[in-house]
Amino acid sequence: MDALEIFDPTGATEVINLHAPRIDTLAGKTVAFLSDDMWQAHRMLPLVREKLQEKYPDATFIPETEFPMGTQQIDTDETVDMIVARGADAVIVGNAS
Repeated sequence: MDALEIFDPTGATEVINLHAPRIDTLAGKTVAFLSDDMWQAHRMLPLVREKLQEKYPDATFIPETEFPMGTQQIDTDETVDMIVARGADAVIVGNAS
């Protein structure tokens, strides 16, 4: 009998940590926004940022416009370096649909 071998070309990634550690509050923190630039993110992320600024007036929010936008552009070491250089304690990433 003949056998058919099938290979999965997608590969695999070992997941060691499901999520980054969470901060307990945004108060006094620096928060960077990243956008994949889809689904009206240019409308929603500023609104989310505004609402968070009202709730945490002593926090610093860095808008998504100060970083590369787009799925491939935000998934780079250069973008991470930019966020680290700005001293972000947290990052909000979204398409804001």
